[in-house]
Amino acid sequence: MNEYREDADLRINEIQSRGIILKGNDILVMFRRKEGREYYTFPGGHMRKGETPLENARREVEEETTITVKDLQIALEYTNYVNPKKEKKEYYFVGYWDSGTPTLSGEESRRANENDYFEPMWIPISKINTLNLCPAIAKEWIEYNLERFIEERK
Repeated sequence: MNEYREDADLRINEIQSRGIILKGNDILVMFRRKEGREYYTFPGGHMRKGETPLENARREVEEETTITVKDLQIALEYTNYVNPKKEKKEYYFVGYWDSGTPTLSGEESRRANENDYFEPMWIPISKINTLNLCPAIAKEWIEYNLERFIEERK
């Protein structure tokens, strides 16, 4: 199913960036309900022409949640082979909350409905292993690397 996207003329469908945003002992996630499935993911989305992965992550987090972020650092980069006919490059950046309260915004807020629902929220980092967090590789990175990543940047 092809869905209309507001930035269709600018987007690069094969590249996405997401933000793993921290605030104290909490981490920002996006609760999703889509096609009968419920899961969590990190805010982010497709790169636009002329953007770097870092610029893409910052823009997407701020567009989708209205918060501002700082100190984004690359955490994870991988190629997603879920659809073998169309692989995607995905970048994850860890950063810190700067200001604002997570509120759904941007295209996601305009197209949200009961079958395609989005809700940004803070959850305790300690609860990440209890969530149906997608993709699994991001959840594994958080579980095995986040604490070390934070310590190395102090």
